[in-house]
Amino acid sequence: MRNDERYRPKPQSNQLEIFGLGMAGEQDVAEAKKWIEANSEAWRFMLSNARRLKEKGYVSINYLVNMVRNELHVGCKNGIAPALARIMEARYPELRGAFNKHRSQSDGFSE
Repeated sequence: MRNDERYRPKPQSNQLEIFGLGMAGEQDVAEAKKWIEANSEAWRFMLSNARRLKEKGYVSINYLVNMVRNELHVGCKNGIAPALARIMEARYPELRGAFNKHRSQSDGFSE
């Protein structure tokens, strides 16, 4: 049994948030967008692997982050991983539903 099944985390919130209030989730999404701009090659690498892994089933954003770290030697904070998953799903419709997401402070701020 996986931990997410054992502890029953709260589901992802689909409630939109108001930008400009300086909330932690908004800051995470802004930091993730800056990371994407600064590391476009690593972002494309994550996208291609997400598409490949989706064909096999569920995609883990943490796995993609670790692939970028280990294979491309590009730094990426763990804290922006949920925001990266939400941005990826918002920008690329073929990846919607690929990630097993739970509630995050970045819910409602992605695009």
